[in-house]
Amino acid sequence: MTAPERPAIRLNAYVLAGDPAWIEASIGSYAALVDRIVVSYDRSHRSWSGHPLSVDESLRRIAAAAPEGTVELLPGDHVAGERSLMATETAQRQAALDAASRGADWVLQLDTDEVLPAPEAFLEQLTIADADGADAVAFPLRNLYAMTGDGRFLEQCGRFWTTQAAYPGPIAVRAGTTLTVARQARGVPHRRVDVAPRNTDPAHPRDTTVDAVVPTEQAVLHLSWVRTEDQMREKRDVSGYAANRDWDRDLARWRWRARHPWLTAAGAPVSRKWWDRYRPVRVPRLEGAQP
Repeated sequence: MTAPERPAIRLNAYVLAGDPAWIEASIGSYAALVDRIVVSYDRSHRSWSGHPLSVDESLRRIAAAAPEGTVELLPGDHVAGERSLMATETAQRQAALDAASRGADWVLQLDTDEVLPAPEAFLEQLTIADADGADAVAFPLRNLYAMTGDGRFLEQCGRFWTTQAAYPGPIAVRAGTTLTVARQARGVPHRRVDVAPRNTDPAHPRDTTVDAVVPTEQAVLHLSWVRTEDQMREKRDVSGYAANRDWDRDLARWRWRARHPWLTAAGAPVSRKWWDRYRPVRVPRLEGAQP
C-alpha cells in the first residue's frame, strides 16, 4: 500500500505510555502523518490508580516504532491521589495535548491499542473539517474483543450482527482545544464520520448528525481486549477502572468466548446489553499480527 502524503495541515500526536501490547501496529499506522509524537507517562511508572505500569517497555517500543527524532517524552505526576480517576486521566491527556499543540494545527489522539487502517480516509475528513471551521473530527471505531483460534476477531456488533461504531472521543482536535472528559471535547463543533448514513453508535441518539460515511474497513480498530492471557491479567491489575467490574468473571467469559466464537455470536439477538454482543470477523489489516 502506498504511504499517504504528509498533510499540508501541521499534525502532531500524543500517546500515553504504559500499555505496550499493540504499540508497533498503532504508531506504525499513522507515524508518517505527524511531525511529533508527545509521549506522556507517570514519572513513578504507575497508573492513575497507583499500580505499576510497563512504562519502560512501552518507551522502548515507541522509540522503535516512531521515525527518528519525532518522539518527545513528557513525564509527569499522574497518580490520582485525592482526585478522581477520570479527573486524573483528563488532566494527563490535557497536558499531553497542550504539549503536542505547539507548532501544530491539529493533534491526533489515538491510544496505543488503536490502529488507523486507512490514514488517507482520515486525512480527507481532517482536511474538510479544517476548511469548514470544525474543531474536532469524530471518526468511527470498531471494538475488537478477542482473537479466536482460526485468526478471526470477535467484534462488538448490533443485535443482528450489524456494524456498530464507537466514539470514545474525537480522533483529532484542533491545537489548543480544552478537553472536558478524557478525550472528549464537548461543546466544540465536530465533523462526525460514521460507517452508515444514520448513527450506528448505541451510546448516542439515533438521530445524531452524520456528516460523512466511510466503509467499515476504514474505521479505527480498537484492540483493548485482544491480548495474551498474561497481558489480560496485567490489564486486570493496572486498569484505572478495575474496581468497577468483576474481573474474574469477565476474564472467564473472555476465555470462553474466544474458544466458542459462533456460540457467542448466536447470543447477540437475545442479549439485552448492547455492549455485550459480538460477531466473528476477518480483519485483513491485522492478519498475522500478534499482541
